[in-house]
Amino acid sequence: MSRYLYDSFIGGYAETKNKDMVEKLVDEMQSEGFEPREHTYTHILKLHYHLRDFKAMANIVDTMSQEGLEMNLDHYSLLMRMCFKTRRLRELFQIFDLLKFRATTNLPDERIYSIAIGACGAMKDTERALDLYKEMTTRPLHPLEPNQIIMNALIYACSTRREYHYQAWQYLLEARNRGYPMTQFTIELMLNICAVAGDVAYARLLLLQLYVEPSFRPCPHSFQCLFRAYSICLRRRSSLGANSALDTDLGMAVQKALIPVDNIFSHTDADLPPFLPVSRIANVDQLLAEAHAVMRYLQGSHPDLITDFVVNTYLSIASNNHQNREYRLWFAESTSPMIAPEISKVADCAYDTNVQGASLPHHVTVDSTSIDEDGIEMHTEPFDLRFGKPDPAFTVKVLRNRYIYQSALELAFRTKDFYFGKAVYAEREAWKKTKEYETLHPEERQKMDFKAVQFMVDIYARAHLLDKAWDLVWEHSELPWVFDKHLLRFHTLAKQSGRKDIIDNIVELTAGSRVNVDEEL
Repeated sequence: MSRYLYDSFIGGYAETKNKDMVEKLVDEMQSEGFEPREHTYTHILKLHYHLRDFKAMANIVDTMSQEGLEMNLDHYSLLMRMCFKTRRLRELFQIFDLLKFRATTNLPDERIYSIAIGACGAMKDTERALDLYKEMTTRPLHPLEPNQIIMNALIYACSTRREYHYQAWQYLLEARNRGYPMTQFTIELMLNICAVAGDVAYARLLLLQLYVEPSFRPCPHSFQCLFRAYSICLRRRSSLGANSALDTDLGMAVQKALIPVDNIFSHTDADLPPFLPVSRIANVDQLLAEAHAVMRYLQGSHPDLITDFVVNTYLSIASNNHQNREYRLWFAESTSPMIAPEISKVADCAYDTNVQGASLPHHVTVDSTSIDEDGIEMHTEPFDLRFGKPDPAFTVKVLRNRYIYQSALELAFRTKDFYFGKAVYAEREAWKKTKEYETLHPEERQKMDFKAVQFMVDIYARAHLLDKAWDLVWEHSELPWVFDKHLLRFHTLAKQSGRKDIIDNIVELTAGSRVNVDEEL
């Protein structure tokens, strides 16, 4: 068999990640008197790239150096792509700089620059991305014309920083003016910009475009961006119905160039998301209603698009904006405990109905409050009466994960929902016995656990259960408590209640961490 055939077969098996066959063919090739050359090593590097084996790729580079073979741009691009995939961004730029400053014939090409600019986006170093773009198009020797991949990488780098969103839209328009066709990737980039900016008006328009164009198909990321845009828009109430990119001359030019569909909100496709028949959402109630309707649509028509990330972002619309009623209903409809209550012996926290504080404005003909053993007023109305009846159409539920428990605890703290917070914390403690928890990195486990304990301490303290708050702190005294960051609110509430014993305990526990704290504390 000839060298050409060996290289062809090695390349084919490399694409299918068949490491055993690649190694076998390389051995046969050498036994036939054909030593691997640059082209052969390209295929071998590609194999290890597909297998995400960075160490093996580094060994191949050493072997080529020992054999006196010069690396070409194919080799460099594979190494840089592996660095990008495994987030070895420092090494990526070391390779890039080596190639740029030491190469004589192999100057970086469009592939190399697109990877480097994309890495700048991953690092949120937009300034460096813009510098690289200027460098490649103006370098004195063989300046490069940006292709569509480079334009997308540049748009991505600009999309990661709000102050560069205007330039991202400019580059989108420039790419269109250069004749590059609109792709789904382009729309997903634009959706990402809308998500970061909370631009609901443009996000809705872009998502609908994924339905109008036959070759496009929405993916989980599409709806995650939409839900994030809802969440950030609601947090910045002033952006409701205004402050959209659609309001600028540039935004209108981009819309005309990329989305030439008139009256898109009146499109008759039955599979379209159930957006309100208006181009702008005018108030909070409309936004919450539309978000719920979109999730109901996914439940009925596209359950394959419902992922943990989509539901996490959907719940953040209510949790980040302290919408207790909506969060409790959505939480019950869209999630379920990872361990069945009959096994964990912990009740499903979603349906806890005892809520500290003033009663919600429902018409109730009987006394719906009572006092618990700690002297806290609790409401005992049925779940359906307090929060609304869960929609039976919501049949796809994601298992609660660390992010959902975290958002639920934060919501309970922000809205002073003591009983919900207590139920969530108990269920989370049961969740800590699952494989998902056990497979987390120890540092990640401690970080998430510490945050959960902090929320529960503050929930107890706000309910004036100061002894229980301190017991929880002391139970986790091994955690790195810092007075100013973690216990200042608890300390203040203890001081207001005249609990000198608890104040002394807090001061003693954090004696080595307090910064510029008045001695009277």
